[in-house]
Amino acid sequence: MSSFIPGHFSDHPPPLGEGPSHPERPQNPGQTNIVISEMLQVVNIILATLYFFITLLFRLPTDSVPEPLDDTLQVSGEEPSHPEQPQNSGETHTAGVPQVVITAIRATDLTLGLRRVPAGFHVALKADGAEFQTSNKPVHVDQTIVEWNEPILLPCEPSSIIRVSVYASFELGPMLCHGEVLRKFEISVRELLDRSEKSHPIVFQPKQGEVVSPCTSLFMTLKQRPSDEKDVAVLCSLTTLASSDMDALMLRTDAGHVLLARYRRTQNSSDLNQSINHFEHTLDICPKDHPCHPAALFNLATAKFVKCQADETSLDLDFPISVFQDALDLRPTGHPDRPVTQLHLAIALLSRFVKRGFQTDVDAAEELLSEVLDVCHANSHVHRAALLAIETSVLHPAASTDTHDLGQESPAASMLQLSPNQLAHKAEWCLRRDDPHALDEVISLHYDALAYYHPMHACRGQLLNNLSTMLNIRFNRRGNAEDLDQAIALGREALALYPVGHTNRSSSLGTLASVLSTRFHLQGNAEDLDQAIALQREALALHPVGHTDRSKSLNNLAAHLSTRFHHRGNARDLDQAIALHREALDLHPVGHTNRSSSLGNLANGLSTRFDHRGNVEDLDQAIALHREALALRPVGHTNRSTSLNNIAVQLSTRFNHRGNAGDLDEAIALHREALDLHPVGHTNRSSLLDNLANGLSTRFDHRGNVEDLDQAIALHREALALRPVGHPDRFKSLHNFALRLSTRFHHRGNARDLDQAIALHKEALALHPVGHTNRSSSLGNLANGLSTRFDHRGNAEDLDQAIALQREALALRPVGHTDRSSSLNNLAVQLSTRFDHRGNARDLDQAIALHREALALCPVGHTDRSQSLRNLANQLSTRFHHRGNAEDLDEAVTLQREALALHPVGHPDRSSSLNNLANGLSIRFYHRGNAKDLDQAIALAREALALHPVGHTDRSKSLGILADRLFARFDHRGNAEDLDQAIALQREALALRPVGHTDRSKLLGNLALQISARFDHRGSADDLDEAIALHREVLALCPVGHTGRSKTLNNLAVRLSIRFDDRGNAEDLDQAIVLHREALALHPVGHTNRSSSLCNLAIVLSARFDHRGNAEDLDESRENLCCALTMLTQHDPRRLKVHGLLATVHLSFHRSGLDGTGGQGEDTDLNVAMHHFKAAANVVPGGLLHRLRASLSWVRHAGQHRHGTELEAYGTSMQLMDAYMSATASVSSRHSAMKDFPSTLAVDAASCALRNGDVCRAVELLEQGRTIIWTQMTRLRTPLDNPQIFSDHAAALMKSFRDLSSLLDRPPASHADGAQCVVVEAEDTRYRRLVEDWNGVVEEIRKIEGFSRFLLPPMFADLQEAARDGPIIMLIASNSSCDAIIITHTQPPTSIQLPTDFEKLTTLVLELREAIGRDASPKGNQIALIKALRKLWNNVVFPVVEHLAGFARRGSRIWWCPTSLFNFLPLHAAGEYRANGKSLVQQYISSYTPSLTALMKARRSHGTLSMPFAAI
Repeated sequence: MSSFIPGHFSDHPPPLGEGPSHPERPQNPGQTNIVISEMLQVVNIILATLYFFITLLFRLPTDSVPEPLDDTLQVSGEEPSHPEQPQNSGETHTAGVPQVVITAIRATDLTLGLRRVPAGFHVALKADGAEFQTSNKPVHVDQTIVEWNEPILLPCEPSSIIRVSVYASFELGPMLCHGEVLRKFEISVRELLDRSEKSHPIVFQPKQGEVVSPCTSLFMTLKQRPSDEKDVAVLCSLTTLASSDMDALMLRTDAGHVLLARYRRTQNSSDLNQSINHFEHTLDICPKDHPCHPAALFNLATAKFVKCQADETSLDLDFPISVFQDALDLRPTGHPDRPVTQLHLAIALLSRFVKRGFQTDVDAAEELLSEVLDVCHANSHVHRAALLAIETSVLHPAASTDTHDLGQESPAASMLQLSPNQLAHKAEWCLRRDDPHALDEVISLHYDALAYYHPMHACRGQLLNNLSTMLNIRFNRRGNAEDLDQAIALGREALALYPVGHTNRSSSLGTLASVLSTRFHLQGNAEDLDQAIALQREALALHPVGHTDRSKSLNNLAAHLSTRFHHRGNARDLDQAIALHREALDLHPVGHTNRSSSLGNLANGLSTRFDHRGNVEDLDQAIALHREALALRPVGHTNRSTSLNNIAVQLSTRFNHRGNAGDLDEAIALHREALDLHPVGHTNRSSLLDNLANGLSTRFDHRGNVEDLDQAIALHREALALRPVGHPDRFKSLHNFALRLSTRFHHRGNARDLDQAIALHKEALALHPVGHTNRSSSLGNLANGLSTRFDHRGNAEDLDQAIALQREALALRPVGHTDRSSSLNNLAVQLSTRFDHRGNARDLDQAIALHREALALCPVGHTDRSQSLRNLANQLSTRFHHRGNAEDLDEAVTLQREALALHPVGHPDRSSSLNNLANGLSIRFYHRGNAKDLDQAIALAREALALHPVGHTDRSKSLGILADRLFARFDHRGNAEDLDQAIALQREALALRPVGHTDRSKLLGNLALQISARFDHRGSADDLDEAIALHREVLALCPVGHTGRSKTLNNLAVRLSIRFDDRGNAEDLDQAIVLHREALALHPVGHTNRSSSLCNLAIVLSARFDHRGNAEDLDESRENLCCALTMLTQHDPRRLKVHGLLATVHLSFHRSGLDGTGGQGEDTDLNVAMHHFKAAANVVPGGLLHRLRASLSWVRHAGQHRHGTELEAYGTSMQLMDAYMSATASVSSRHSAMKDFPSTLAVDAASCALRNGDVCRAVELLEQGRTIIWTQMTRLRTPLDNPQIFSDHAAALMKSFRDLSSLLDRPPASHADGAQCVVVEAEDTRYRRLVEDWNGVVEEIRKIEGFSRFLLPPMFADLQEAARDGPIIMLIASNSSCDAIIITHTQPPTSIQLPTDFEKLTTLVLELREAIGRDASPKGNQIALIKALRKLWNNVVFPVVEHLAGFARRGSRIWWCPTSLFNFLPLHAAGEYRANGKSLVQQYISSYTPSLTALMKARRSHGTLSMPFAAI
């Protein structure tokens, strides 16, 4: 007899290029074995185990101690409970008190998970010392609900506790005990009434260690009635038997059943022997005339027969047969327990026939079973068991002639072309080949065979399972989903033929679980995976501890749990999978033939957990386990190559984590050894070629040795050649080969490699037509290749096609699909790229929406959440760059922080998360200028570098990142130490990337930029020359066709231009222009970077014009910039730079006298230049900081040329300065930000207004500028009692304004140095959002009539109120002039140009400072001080006093509001200081105020302040 058991397919090297391999896959009976042996077993095996099959017909492993049933029920103990004789105890309830009666009890699924054929079921209840028991009801096979309509009277007190027990009995006649306890719990009468009223059944969960347990729910219908209602009879309570012998009889019987059940679970012979002892003692003390004596005989016979089967003895069978016969004799025809006794006796006789060959035993068994079938209902459990015994027995006449035809129907068998045995051999032969026609033929033959076996035939189930397995294999080879659906349908049909307790159920469970898992991988439907896991759990439950197949079931369940972990990211699934693998390994101790496989399975699980949690102990243990497995497979072992591959994969993983080159080199050496074991012609050589190629490719990525990459490509070519057209794995080789060609393209820039890679991806896609399971992956691969080609050539068709392919791939992964998140991310990346190219905001918004959906599919705890967080953060940063919305940037930083939190210290991905967060903080620093962000970014980069010590493969990358951050801080603060350290780090990084390394060009470029910056800082010509030399080396590494050539051309050109500015060598400038032209040619029309190249070329052309005066250069520069401007959308922040460059070019036209406008009248070059300065300052996406800098350039140039827009430029700058300051959360931070801008902006603006004759505007600008630091606080404290508000809407707005102002007016929270950055950042974010809400409310208030200028910088008419109690003199000192403005309460302001200038004022301040420090002369006079005060009188105070005569009476108060240097002068002390000389104190009382607004606020608050306001 042949049994078809193919080799372990998964023991071959796995497909490569698709992540870590898992060669030690669990052995799934349905997937890797087609077993037809059960239907063709020889006679003696079938009959030897037949009784075991019948008695375990409902078997599922259970524990003796049940788990809690639900949250409301307390499990009672499992102490023995015994049936008691009925006795009418009478009713003692008090009349008039309502009684509680159970009118019906309904239980569901009582047979689910039972280990024995039940005779009946009953329920027992205990309450207040009384016990009630329902009748013992038999149950049919298809009966899921049992109901007892036997009224039971309960205590009337609601708090009374009822003890409920549900039993399965195995005798319908008199019983020795209740039977097997199915459920036992306590519940109050109150809760029973509540559940009855709400129709809420008591739902039970499976007991501990079980997949299913008998009795899934219980519902009691209760009724309350008057105590005197006598029309309904109730069940009487039971009383305890007085006989101590009967007590012992019951206790012994219970103990025997418990021990026998435990033996069936654990196979512990001691339990079986003790069980027999208890049953023997029970029989000894049970009189022969006792009605329970047959049950005692039957129990002892059952245990003795099990003993015979366990010991494989035949002589001892005489005893259980004799005892079964005695029990049968005491159960005559008509006795309810006679059929089950006949069934067991028949099985025992058949077993003795197998051992001894007595024909009389066969005849007697046939007679007994025939009587059982005649007497029992067809749907009864006993009838089904008897029918199964007949169908699998040797009662067939054919058994005496040919055991190979056992169980077959002779007429049908004679018509079959192939016997089941031949079908098995045919299938085994077919699966060893890749012949699709052979597979189709075997599948067809199995369909034909099914037609010859009726639905209940013993052979049918195995044929269904075999056919399901082969259809699954055909699906895996061809991807036809119909095969998979059919395989599942056949698997379900087969499982239905193997009910609970059937010997073949476990293998059928495995087969169905396998195909459901396959469909899950195809369609991503989580229900399939959950069902597969449930089936595997049930299969494991059928293989309890000690079972020969338990290790296989452990591995199968572990594999499916691992799959679910990868899908949902639930760490509990992974931990449970590892625990199962550990248990499987324990079942394979040292020396066991399968130990190496178990070692590999556990190692793979630990490796997965390392990838998820980053615990290096898991990785080290995985490697140790793989090493042990390899040692068990010495040279010559058939599976040595698998172990070599496994340990190589784990060593590569550890290399990626720790950067130890020794691990990577060892991994490659192991892959080479594995390849040597598969010489040319070996069936698995292609997989080993791919393995080695992947290892070499990894080493190339880290060391940049092109020989490794070339060798990897050569190996992939050979692997592809071994998988010609039609090979089932050809698409994998196409994919691997294409990836390596793409890598080489990125390294060398050879377009042929990229084109060939795309061609390979297209061929792979053609192998996966619509409907194929792998089509979505192939669509994504081709899309990525086309996207890369777009980046290189800028052909929009490639990008559009890539997006279309990604959309199709996403459509193949609908909501719920396991790979949907990856498709969402892929499509989002392509849309983001198109946004960068075309600037369509919808693409970017859609990309962000897709990333948000992908993140939602990775909830907290999911293994891929950190990657989704990073993806979304990157896109939000992109949108911030284009729209300048600070919320996007803040959210991006928050997401990066969460990603970092998911990678704690020790996690392999922590360094990348540190660098990502550092990058986000750096971006925010560039936008807001908050030095804390930059300092934190540097700290994060330092931590990342510390994780990559000397010798680590990623140290060079971390060195470069930290250098970039330090360089940024140098730009901000100008600290030369940062720059020197950045250069030192870049030099170290470069040393780790020697000539030939793929990353050398990038580091050369970075070092060149930083050395060039040092030249700018220190002026060393050697630095500039070295920078240019480095850029030339980079350009040599990026030959024509290389994807990075354009960027390198630009960098070199910029440095040459700088050297031209420094030395004036025209050759440098000419060469720079040539390089920029070449870079522009690499960015044709439509390319996303063309506008940048146009700007770069325009800059150097303008510089050459300044040097040589060639008008053609200036014209071309202007045309390039105009063209660049037209390419940028209104939301593109780069428009700010282009406008600024255009302004510079038109200024050059203006200075040279050339016409750069071609227009007449007002369209002069100077006007156009100012127009572009204004436009730059108003590019909102450019960010407040850059706009402010642009407006200051406008101020500078408008001032130089005395242009009419100068005053407007000042006004714009003041407005932007105000807005920029409002983004900071504290006074100190505003002061820090102000250091980067002109301190005299306000006085210069006022001076400009005076030059333009607008005295009122001068006052407004000066007032706005002098309060800019305190603007936020003064606004927040604006009183609202002046305006009269009438409408409810206005009142609500004012309330919101007060609330928000109160929140903002609180001092910023102080944080200790050790405070978490996320806390500080959250506070800053909160402040900015409050500011935005506050601004929104203010805008709404301004829409109310009479409030149009609410909180805006006050108009002069408002400020004039400050002079109500006396004139105010504002003193302005700027480089252009020194002025005084006299402000009165009712008249227009008067400006006075003072007879001094900024230089003279500076001298006067110094003279006064020195004079005050000198001692008085012997005459008591301070000559130096008097001279200084006299100058102050003549040059400042006296001109003002002369004009005050018409505004202020002598002796009245005047207010001084000084600015700039005037703040250091004692204006009130000025005078002539000689006899009869004049002085200020003689004429006016002087007071001071820092601003007009401050004076007005002080007066308003004078009446409410606890301390009066005092002006100095």
